[in-house]
Amino acid sequence: MIKSLILGIGVLLFVLTSCSSDDYKYESSTVKSIDFQLNGEPWNLNVGISTRPLFVYKDNGDYVANYSSLYRFSLNDGKYKFVASDYPEQMIPLPTNLNDLIVTQPALANQHVNLSDAVPYASPFEEPVTVNILTRTGILRLKSLDIIADKSYSTIKTTVSIKRSAYKVVDATYINEDMFVTRSKATANGGINYTDDFILFQTGDAANNVRVKIEYLDQNMKVVKTKQLETTFSIEANKVTNADFFLNDI
Repeated sequence: MIKSLILGIGVLLFVLTSCSSDDYKYESSTVKSIDFQLNGEPWNLNVGISTRPLFVYKDNGDYVANYSSLYRFSLNDGKYKFVASDYPEQMIPLPTNLNDLIVTQPALANQHVNLSDAVPYASPFEEPVTVNILTRTGILRLKSLDIIADKSYSTIKTTVSIKRSAYKVVDATYINEDMFVTRSKATANGGINYTDDFILFQTGDAANNVRVKIEYLDQNMKVVKTKQLETTFSIEANKVTNADFFLNDI
């Protein structure tokens, strides 16, 4: 009986020690204060919206969870990186390792890329942390100045040549690669009042400026003439670059 009692006490001590060790291993803390910003201005979700703008990753890049900005949450003690977007479904549709997270230039140039830097944050999560969502794209606005119509064409096909094809979230850098963004737009009045907006990555250096080529298509979608704009255009984040030109002066 004495041996059994000693053995039982030993087993109990082992279990208690194991539980204590596990509790320490998985000790968590509440993230108390995150200040969300959008291009430097205070931002938060409206109450009742289910969008979860915050993505949490481990320090090594492993995906942890996706949270709303309206509620507090807890994380196991350790080091993390926070990334946020005001429309997360479009920016990060599927969980992936942060080191592999790349957002490509939208093929139709119709979607802004809004993402924060990867902000480091570590337990005990007592100090406030600011996560600033930044617009990484700008708008190239094409507009014709024509007052005389040219009925030889019925569709305007615009091709924009860009140098930046994607954005890498982990280190807030761009992937430089030649790429073409193409869009066709019908015109019933021979180019008068033509306008079109292309949402593109900010260019930064002049070497990354974009070029514009216009193709004029007839009713059979055959090219009747082309025009290359001589000027290159820089794209600034969260701003509009106006490209005013004559379509019918060739």
